[in-house]
Amino acid sequence: MSVYSPVAPADTSLSRKHRALVALYALSAGQQAREEVLRINNVSETDLAEHEAEWLLLRNRNTPAN
Repeated sequence: MSVYSPVAPADTSLSRKHRALVALYALSAGQQAREEVLRINNVSETDLAEHEAEWLLLRNRNTPAN
């Protein structure tokens, strides 16, 4: 069984912002070590912190209301 893990290879044309968002989703999935996700997506902890608020909005955007 293969496990889907959202990871954007470092050699894509995605912007740093989008790579950070992909990394945040990957970290949320919990399928890979943090250092590996950062390396694969070519982002830093600073990049994650800079875009975390936007990621939270995106993540919660499609959450059904209780």
